[in-house]
Amino acid sequence: MDNKCNIVRDLLPSYIDHLCSQDSIHFIEEHMKSCKKCREVLESMKNDVDFNDEIDEVYKVEVKRPFQKVSRFFNGQKKLTNYLLLATLFSLLFGFIFLIHSIIKFSEHREEVTKLEVVEHEKEAIMDDVFHILGASTEVTEKEEKQLLTIFNKYNKKLNLLAVFPAADIEDWLQENASVKQKPTTIYPIEYNEAAIIIGNKGMVRKDEPITPSGYDLGTVVMAKNRWVIQYEYKSSYEQTIERHHQLTYYGPSTWSIFQAPILLFTLFSVLLIFWIFLMRQNKRLKDVMG
Repeated sequence: MDNKCNIVRDLLPSYIDHLCSQDSIHFIEEHMKSCKKCREVLESMKNDVDFNDEIDEVYKVEVKRPFQKVSRFFNGQKKLTNYLLLATLFSLLFGFIFLIHSIIKFSEHREEVTKLEVVEHEKEAIMDDVFHILGASTEVTEKEEKQLLTIFNKYNKKLNLLAVFPAADIEDWLQENASVKQKPTTIYPIEYNEAAIIIGNKGMVRKDEPITPSGYDLGTVVMAKNRWVIQYEYKSSYEQTIERHHQLTYYGPSTWSIFQAPILLFTLFSVLLIFWIFLMRQNKRLKDVMG
């Protein structure tokens, strides 16, 4: 091995790393053309460098792998956080929409209930007016008949018949239906042949005139007081109002049923918001860990 070989082999590491000057590169390459051993040394050195580079690449991949998993998890959680935010905002939006709808529905319901409360008030008012006229009398006088006719005419758009019964004549019926002594009660009508007087749309009704009692279960109201029992029937045209009042009173929607949808949506909003805040904090911690 001559002196040139020593010089070339000393320069080979720099040559491989491309650190030599142009003159040195030219000198090395000219020498390689005529020196087989130096060419072999160069190939060997190149193989060692490639093997080390390969080891470095494998090491980098292995080091990066856990961070890549964390990165994928972080990106997936960011997407989940964004979707959760959208669901949270939608639940809030629909909560307000349903709240407005429920408020309107509740207002309409209360307005209708208030409007139909007149049905109950009229029951009391009619009975009070009639019993006030009859007072403690034992017979219905001509004067009282005229006064009762005035009462009937006052409510003639709603009443079909108004009858007065002496309590003494229907004692058995009163014993079986004692509830009528407490307040105006909806009940199956008493037979009209027991009535002292009957008033209809055309005035006083003769006892021999055929009267078909109302077949509507809410269409007749009866109340007993002192010596008298008062019974009146609603007109068929007014029965729809009576039915609606009954339905709203006993089967109408509750406040909970009206506001159930917005309450549930606002509850869902609260839960989603808490979960979203939790994920945001988790994302911040992951971001800090990943640098």
